[in-house]
Amino acid sequence: MDSGENKPLRNKAVLGEPVVDPAIWTKEDLASSDDWLYRLSNAEIDGLVTMAKRYLDQFGDNPNALLETAKDDFDLGHFGETLPKIYSQLKDGKGIALIRGLPMDDIELIDAAAIYWGIGRHMGEVMSNNPEGDMLGHIRDEGRDYNDPNHRGYQTNVTMDYHCDQTDIVGLLCIQTAKSGGLSKVVSSISVYNELLKRRPDLVEVMAQPYCWTKHAEMQSEEKNYYESPVFNVLEGKLCVAFGPKHMEKGHMLPEAPDMTDAQAEGIRLTEEICEEQHYSMTLERGDIQLANNCVALHTREGFEDWPEADRKRQLWRLWLVQPDLRPATPYILQWRHGVHPEGTKLRVTLI
Repeated sequence: MDSGENKPLRNKAVLGEPVVDPAIWTKEDLASSDDWLYRLSNAEIDGLVTMAKRYLDQFGDNPNALLETAKDDFDLGHFGETLPKIYSQLKDGKGIALIRGLPMDDIELIDAAAIYWGIGRHMGEVMSNNPEGDMLGHIRDEGRDYNDPNHRGYQTNVTMDYHCDQTDIVGLLCIQTAKSGGLSKVVSSISVYNELLKRRPDLVEVMAQPYCWTKHAEMQSEEKNYYESPVFNVLEGKLCVAFGPKHMEKGHMLPEAPDMTDAQAEGIRLTEEICEEQHYSMTLERGDIQLANNCVALHTREGFEDWPEADRKRQLWRLWLVQPDLRPATPYILQWRHGVHPEGTKLRVTLI
């Protein structure tokens, strides 16, 4: 996808040296700028809703029909003029974007799915993001144990760690908000690297070596339950970061994996501290779509209290998009390059 804009200054990254990159920003930068925030105009909303109606007329209301669609099946209308700017922000800007204003109270879930899918298809290829084969992952509390090596944090209501997802672009569409809590946090992983380098260059060197990451039992029968990836990767002259403390800790806890060293653990702890110091917080409202370049941005959410009614419980739809043009893929991303679908998994799109 052509970003259509000039590329800001970027140096050739060298591990162990400070990085210059447009994806470097502070929480003050995000607070004082709205170049990463895109509020849908009435004309853009009308065009997206018309696109959804056209989709229903052609494919019906079965969400699995989305699996058979192509990018050209989705005419974004006026929003098609805005999307290249958003993509440019992900590729050559801050690496984070928020689309605000999808009128969830005025459309059906199938309309929201068609709009969300259509926007995603214009940025990349959609991949499954859990072993059930969900192409729209449901981020909600399923009562799982965050400390279990085979459970994922998005299936709980607890505070999660700073992490990136295992694909090029991750999208989160807010379907329902929590009763309280659930604040979203984002941070520039390139800024975090530079700060860690100032304080502890020895830990940067440690974290440029492979860690063991759990597969959460999402694997083929003959595979081991972990894979290896460094946190800091210099690929094609660009710094690409992979971070997920729980994934890494759970990986090293597996009996077949080596124990985590004290230096590896210290690197994770200090990186988390820097993330908390530098993060920007935002409230995701119904209809918000948060997008992140997983090589340059980390995200998390605070713990939350849910509504007792099942239809009001906090829920986000997660979209994993593969876009090789965005940034060179880390070993962490390449592990799931074709999505999460163990043998026998059937791809699907569900709305609830």
